Amino acid sequence: MKKISSLLLAGLIACGASNAFASAATAKPMRVGPVQNYGALGTASGKVISLETKKPVMLRGMSLYWSDATGSQYYNGEVMSWAAENLGIDVIRFAMGIKYYDQGSKEMDPKYSYIGSPDSYIALLDAMVEAAIKNDIYIIIDWHSHVANQEQTQAAAFFKQVAEKYKDVPNVIFEVWNEPVNQGWSTIQSYANTVSAGIRQYSQNLILVGTPNWSQMTQYGGVNATNVAYVLHFYAGTHSVGSYAGKAEAAMNSGNAVFISEWGTTNADGNGTPSESGTSSWINWMEQHQVSNCNWSLRQFTGSIDGASEQSAMFNGDKVLYNKQLLSEATYTASGTLVKNYLTKYKRSWADSLVAGKNSGGCAFKVVQTTETAGSITGKASGSCTYTSSNDAVATVSGGNIAINGAGFAVLTGNDGSQSVVVVAENPKQTLAGFVNFTCRMDGTCNGGKTIRDLTKNGQDNETVVSTTGKTVEGATVSFKSLNPSIVAIKQAKCANSSFCYGNALNSTVNMYEFSKTLGEAKVVATAPAVSGFQPVNDTITVAYAKGLPRISAKNYKSQTIPLGTTVANFFSDVTAKDNIVITYTFNGEATSQYVTKVGDALVAGNQNAIIQIVATTEETATYEAMNIPVTIIVGDSALAVNKEEIPQAILPLHAFVPFRAELQETGLLLHVTKAGLVEWGIYNAAGKQVLSNKSTYSEGTHWVNLETLPAGTYIMNVRQGSTSNSFRWNKIW
Repeated sequence: MKKISSLLLAGLIACGASNAFASAATAKPMRVGPVQNYGALGTASGKVISLETKKPVMLRGMSLYWSDATGSQYYNGEVMSWAAENLGIDVIRFAMGIKYYDQGSKEMDPKYSYIGSPDSYIALLDAMVEAAIKNDIYIIIDWHSHVANQEQTQAAAFFKQVAEKYKDVPNVIFEVWNEPVNQGWSTIQSYANTVSAGIRQYSQNLILVGTPNWSQMTQYGGVNATNVAYVLHFYAGTHSVGSYAGKAEAAMNSGNAVFISEWGTTNADGNGTPSESGTSSWINWMEQHQVSNCNWSLRQFTGSIDGASEQSAMFNGDKVLYNKQLLSEATYTASGTLVKNYLTKYKRSWADSLVAGKNSGGCAFKVVQTTETAGSITGKASGSCTYTSSNDAVATVSGGNIAINGAGFAVLTGNDGSQSVVVVAENPKQTLAGFVNFTCRMDGTCNGGKTIRDLTKNGQDNETVVSTTGKTVEGATVSFKSLNPSIVAIKQAKCANSSFCYGNALNSTVNMYEFSKTLGEAKVVATAPAVSGFQPVNDTITVAYAKGLPRISAKNYKSQTIPLGTTVANFFSDVTAKDNIVITYTFNGEATSQYVTKVGDALVAGNQNAIIQIVATTEETATYEAMNIPVTIIVGDSALAVNKEEIPQAILPLHAFVPFRAELQETGLLLHVTKAGLVEWGIYNAAGKQVLSNKSTYSEGTHWVNLETLPAGTYIMNVRQGSTSNSFRWNKIW
């Protein structure tokens, strides 16, 4: 039902560092939720049912906002875990934006649409399915489109792919069409039949089919697939129970199951004061008829990208609430308060439900909730009973002592046949500051915030600090070991160089890396015991020693736009800085160019509009790697370039009328500004947390932003100038 008032600018996809390379294939539930109780869902006699028990099922949950630059920041496992633990949600809806916000006039940014970035979505979906499995809740994979019939080929291929991938995952529900708008029922039926056929090749899990006129259930039924429910959407400020609920009742009475995959407290456009009375009437109706439902939507009130407000949002403010701490500190909107009160009122103890009717007798005990560092639990299990554990890796019992072996849950069956549940929560990891992958080079430079220096005054520049404290932030003592000491060794030594040993490190014994000056990579392992509330440490990083990187000393060797006939002094260097390695240049792959000329160290532009890629190269030497540094020069107006058809396509994105172009390289950001002005940039880790940001006025030209201090990992960078915004996913390997 929700309509978007404006096209959102690009911002952040939070694919989750914790989630960036996740896999649902190996995920296991870490708690007891509805999935352990019901298993995969289907339909029968106008009801959603458990395919295992054949009993009716009612789920209550939340829909995420569109998976665009605003909504996708909530698409991570921490948000899902928080909602499961605190709101008690049974189901979450993955509202996957396809191409358009509406019926075809408002197109999504391709970086945030499935059509534009299918591979990113498959990875993000896998991370979210993994999180749903861990939290033991259901996840609706929603083709969030109003014109799915125009996307049938892509939808059929997508749902067939994910049905095969998740064929053994009971958590998954397939919503094949969010909200048809003007399409007739025959068109919807035909589309649903085609897409469902591909799903049914692999999975019998529940399929949801949108209905005509914004899923108002004006028509339904007749889709040729098993386990199909038809979708009703309502917004309490626009749709009354008296006018719309009867359609759903008629559907259920005729044997067609109903699922409310989206509902709101506000008007249908997401705005207006929430209708408390209308919401109450709908909640009473849903509970009376036991209809599963998801509220729209889990996000903050004011979008961090577009600045637009959303009355149906759950949380107040303009801050992105991407983790448990921020969510726990957040306050609720009027709509969010109504929804929170509803969800928490019906929050269930799923662990108790799992053993209902079996949790009595001399061996039985109430649910045990603990953490994986608890060690053991006494006073719960009976010393006179023997127990069989459903998961020895989580908990076992001996002599009445419950040994805690790891995170997850276990059902302990006593010798009297009674069953009891132990749930063991994962502890967070400890933090070891500065323990990140990095590379040092023969010329003495390093990345990752490191430098090679003579720290012990042994006469050699071959040392850098591992850790000044030797402890994690949480206080555990850390042991370091190099698996390749012939390249990089670990030693404890006094930091005696007052120029480079700072603060408490001076004249203290600290852990150091010692480079042997042999090229190669070393694996370094850090271990530390568990401390209260935190897991033990067992982390491995890669420390490399490599040849140096040649540098160009010319001041103006950078991408830029220059007027016809202009001379740019100090553009070329004939040799590299420091080591005087000869540099050669090519111009669009040729030794010379008719559009620009090298005159000594100067670049002289011709009198034709043109685009030229100049590449500076050097040969590899005994101490330096080969160099290959491209820059792009626009002479005059790129839109009028006489050689536009001749040059590589990779050069074309730099146009005179674009305020900037940004390129992420190995260790930083190369920012090409063609018009002086304010430029903002922010870097987010894959969990959605902003780790660096800057707002500065940049002059026209090329600027280098050094990001060497960032640890290796997956990041999203957003760069904005004026109304233009670019986003990049960056896998930083050093």
